[in-house]
Amino acid sequence: MREFVRLMRWSTIVIVISLTCAPAEERNKWTTVDWLRQLNYTHELHNVTTDDGYQLQLQRLPQVGARPVLLVHGLLSSSVGWLCLGPDRSLAFQLHQRKYDVWLANLRGMSPYGRHHLELTDVMSEFWRYSFHEHGAYDLPAIIDHIVALQAREKHDDVANEEEQKAKQSLAAHRVLLIGHSQAFNAFLVLCALHPRFNQHIQLIQALAPLARLHRQVRFDHTHVRDIMKFVKKRQKANKYELFPPGELKRMCRKKKELCEYYTKNLVGSAQSNKKLLDIFNYDHLLQGGSAKELRHLQQIWKSGDFIAYDYGPIENMQVYHGVEALSYNLSQISVPIILYFGETDAIATPQGVHDIYAHMLSTVRNVRRIAATKFNHFDFLLSSEVKTLVNDKLIELMEKFLEGNLPYVIE
Repeated sequence: MREFVRLMRWSTIVIVISLTCAPAEERNKWTTVDWLRQLNYTHELHNVTTDDGYQLQLQRLPQVGARPVLLVHGLLSSSVGWLCLGPDRSLAFQLHQRKYDVWLANLRGMSPYGRHHLELTDVMSEFWRYSFHEHGAYDLPAIIDHIVALQAREKHDDVANEEEQKAKQSLAAHRVLLIGHSQAFNAFLVLCALHPRFNQHIQLIQALAPLARLHRQVRFDHTHVRDIMKFVKKRQKANKYELFPPGELKRMCRKKKELCEYYTKNLVGSAQSNKKLLDIFNYDHLLQGGSAKELRHLQQIWKSGDFIAYDYGPIENMQVYHGVEALSYNLSQISVPIILYFGETDAIATPQGVHDIYAHMLSTVRNVRRIAATKFNHFDFLLSSEVKTLVNDKLIELMEKFLEGNLPYVIE
């Protein structure tokens, strides 16, 4: 026992030294795998292929036999957001320290772990023809099926008694805990609406700054949306299919700091500290990727107020959906328990918008929680200096109360 404690102390010292010796500018350039390797964290790399040919890499911080927790990044974001504040504050590390089996999802388009396809390359326009619909219809099914299948195999290896083995394998399909940021909640809704079997694979979802219907629920106006879509069209005309390659936003904000700060403040709200509003752009691999179709799909929802699939227009809708109108997601199919979190000054996932999700999903939402800070914006959920106490500790506390059957019903 003493030897084990001594080893744990030594491992902690090694991790702290590794982190503190690396200059901040160097850490800002780290990818997800860089973070895990530089901190000497035991990890595994898993590759999955979606039904439509995208090849995605997952990172795992393994605790074999423990409850699996899947972390899913949001719009224009990446898996590095769950790690980039280091072992003391980032959610992935914190969950692993609590003995959860932690999985980091990488959705299509995310660099460098979602950039491969069986037939397409990322310089082809077809590669970027996706939105959150494809994330939910293809990416999440492939990822969760992989986790559930691996979990069942690992339990099979550990269990000798055949009856006990069958019982534990049946439980495996109910034991994925999902945590998603921003547009990851949209992907979750699509997943369970199109593939109802995943209601049995996901035990709980905790949604940080979730999006759904955006009409009259956001704190930006037609001018902001029009400017964004002009930018998107300009890039498309220049045959630039990826909206923001890694590091591009960082370079843009160095050249046009005031403009960048204006849009950041209006589109994600006021940061916990306005002086740190642009901190998100310091990380090369945090804001990146993304397709024009993703933003157009959100624009359609913002204009219509309906949570529907991408509207191609009557002619193409007939080919894709076999009807004149875009597919309407049947949210009544969803039975997974949901906990929603919102920041007071988030301009995208506004308090009004999050409460609208609750109003439309009364039977499944178990909690709606306000982050206890007067200013808390869209990316503070990943980058706030106080994210551990304001978000992560509360998230883990509520998740464990839910697992114990003691979660109180609270709507804030």
